Amino acid sequence: MSRSGPRKFKRPASLGGAGLLPFLCLGFLSWGCEPPDGGARARAQAEAEALGLPTGALLHRVTLGGRGSEEHAVPTRILAAPGDGVEFRTVDHRVHTIEFLADSLTAEVRGFLEESGQMASPPLVNRGARFILRLQNAPRGRYLFRSEGHGGVAFGVVEVGNSTDAESSQVH
Repeated sequence: MSRSGPRKFKRPASLGGAGLLPFLCLGFLSWGCEPPDGGARARAQAEAEALGLPTGALLHRVTLGGRGSEEHAVPTRILAAPGDGVEFRTVDHRVHTIEFLADSLTAEVRGFLEESGQMASPPLVNRGARFILRLQNAPRGRYLFRSEGHGGVAFGVVEVGNSTDAESSQVH
């Protein structure tokens, strides 16, 4: 206080609650902008691009694992578009191999896999090892595969078709 009496301080101008409302609205709007798939499609496209696949291609993933004499390949069905890629990745310390079943493939699909050197994977011996099936210039059709590991066998199929069908098996 001064001799002339108490000073009256003016409070600085404040936006109060009204200034907070626009920021809250922007926050809620940006929160709602995340794609419904949680960004999985964008991540699948980024991974595909990092592997040298064409722009717009997706990378799908099949995990390989097992217990005892059981072998698992999950998912057992991949829906992909021509140009996409499929990553077969081990999630345990067992040896796994991927082989496409020649007798179950059309001549066109078999020819594509043989010419591109993708009929079978090398042994995947470490956890996290992967085999990438590149579907650039791949014919449409069913690519039946067998996964083997420690005596167990699992089967699956990569269906190469329209890109609109490829939503269900993207990398997450």
